Amino acid sequence: MSNLNQRCEKILSILTHESGYVSLKRLSEKTGVSRRSIYYDICKINEWLEEHDIQELEPERGKGIFISAGDKEKILDALDEKEYEEYYQFLPSERVKLVICSVIHSRRPVYIEQLMDLCHVSRNTVFGDIRVAIQRLHEYSLELNYESKCGYYLTGDPIQIRALFILYYEELRPLCASGLIPFLNRSSVQEYYDRLCALKDELGIEYVEGSLDALALLLPIMYQSTDKLEFAGLKRTELFESMEYQMVCKYFPDLREEEQIYLSLHLLGSRLSVATEEIFEKRSDQSVYVITKALVTEFEKTACITFTDKDELERALFLHLRASMYRYQYGIQFGNPMCEDIMREYPHLFEITKYVSAYLGKMIGLPIPDSEVAYLALHFGAFLKPTEGTQSHLRILIVCTNGVSTGNMLKYEVKNLLPNAEITGVTAASALTDIQQECDLIISTVKIHSIVPVLVVHPILTEEDRIYILSNSLVNNRRSAGAFEELFDMMKKYVDSSQHENLRKDISQYLEQMAAPADSLTGRKNCGITELLDASRVCVFEEPLTWADAVYRTGEMLIRNASITKSYLDAIVSQIMYYGPYMFITEHVVLAHAKPEDGVNRRDLSLAVCKEPVQFPKQRIAKVIFVLSAEDNEKHLQILNDILNFAKEEGNLLALEQASGIGEILGLFRSRLKR
Repeated sequence: MSNLNQRCEKILSILTHESGYVSLKRLSEKTGVSRRSIYYDICKINEWLEEHDIQELEPERGKGIFISAGDKEKILDALDEKEYEEYYQFLPSERVKLVICSVIHSRRPVYIEQLMDLCHVSRNTVFGDIRVAIQRLHEYSLELNYESKCGYYLTGDPIQIRALFILYYEELRPLCASGLIPFLNRSSVQEYYDRLCALKDELGIEYVEGSLDALALLLPIMYQSTDKLEFAGLKRTELFESMEYQMVCKYFPDLREEEQIYLSLHLLGSRLSVATEEIFEKRSDQSVYVITKALVTEFEKTACITFTDKDELERALFLHLRASMYRYQYGIQFGNPMCEDIMREYPHLFEITKYVSAYLGKMIGLPIPDSEVAYLALHFGAFLKPTEGTQSHLRILIVCTNGVSTGNMLKYEVKNLLPNAEITGVTAASALTDIQQECDLIISTVKIHSIVPVLVVHPILTEEDRIYILSNSLVNNRRSAGAFEELFDMMKKYVDSSQHENLRKDISQYLEQMAAPADSLTGRKNCGITELLDASRVCVFEEPLTWADAVYRTGEMLIRNASITKSYLDAIVSQIMYYGPYMFITEHVVLAHAKPEDGVNRRDLSLAVCKEPVQFPKQRIAKVIFVLSAEDNEKHLQILNDILNFAKEEGNLLALEQASGIGEILGLFRSRLKR
């Protein structure tokens, strides 16, 4: 059973002793760490809560975390009974990363006893962690080998091995900062770290937090390594002329040239201003294009959506991936200052993108860090089609300095918030000319001077930003005017023409009273599986069925609830017949869906558990079938996250198969999803 470190205990203490919601900002201020660290701690706390059968913490957008009185009492009781150890007990996921980093960092093979001492667990537990580590390494074409009377060591591409070390070190860094991992302590490589800091100061460049620590820890390996490092497509002449390479030669003159190149690439790769083509030959556009197409297709399949502007999305994503490929290859920590905001404001979009990014990671041979997942989420989010308005009244220009993907995401958010407005474009502040001819209002992420009214907001809209926009008098007047005309046109036919003027006054007074910010409609109600599934939407198939019959019978429950028409199920069957069984999200789970225009009336979900496995085309076997009807590209994302989180645990699927009835099935979702 995992223990909690002091900071996790402090977070729980704050949450249990304060009434109402506690914001992540407040937790960050109280503990003195970043909100990203708070998210990391919440994951550890949730694992501890799960072990004690207590409701997990779920931050709510714009509010924070709320714990019921009953759960507070359970938490305090569990903390009272907690046995305090002399050491921190690592989570299983942390131990696996520790094992891999330890073997990479060691200058000689590592004995099982060393891993036991490092992780503070038994021999059998370490063997279990090693099995998981071997499986994880296989995904990246690396091997964990064992030699009798010698120990464990790693083989494979040395650059990929180092990239994995850097990525895992970044995830373990909060533990390193607490002094819980002795071999990853900066003090052991202080000389190298000081040299890197001096190099950084001379260049006058700031690097992603933690990147210099990781490089300092790698430098002993770099000095002793005899591995041949391959730098495919590198323009050596351009690299040798760079200030980074010259500074590396100055501060690390005794490194081999290959290692000097490797270190220089990391320093160059952390700079926003350096384009890939400046130091690498142009990659095969075809290979990047194939990856881009596959990633977009995987997102559509996973998120149950279809991008209407797919070509435009693929072009934007292609340019991003082409510039990022060599950073992936070397495990360079590029950083993303908006990562925490994206995780907070778009949790479902982020989680689905992370799920899809695992597919990208397998294609390129390395895991994708959260900072990069956040950038990809911005690209996908910017092309989710918002609900269309009936008319365009207010003309709005988006001004953003953080890149096209951020600007497009802001455009998407504003369009969702003000569906009747016309978004005239996305531009940089430096490109503003003749504004009054182009727009009535500017929504900008940076302060600018303009004769047109300007609303300054965060690049990732917060709830306060949404209220701020909707409270603006210009926005309110246009919204009220549109609502006024719609109401007047609808009601005047029932009123004598002599009373039309009085009717206008009454409607106007009513809308003025309703124009307060509190009616801002900023809440985009999302619900998950447990809010949708009930006995009318769940069935158990005892008898053998064809795959088409299984889909129709699962979907019939949604037809009875008037959520879809039969044409929706016809579309699903046609797609599977044409494209094959692409709707499988795990080995035995099908998530059947089609487009909203194929017959969706409203968002809904049905589930069938097949006691007799159903054979789909290409010998795919289904034991669980979901039919999802999505009315747009966003409102079903929490449902989708619930399905993915539930389905990825084999124990959950086994429990579904063994469930004795519909009531037990519904109870499984409530207990396993903690709702």
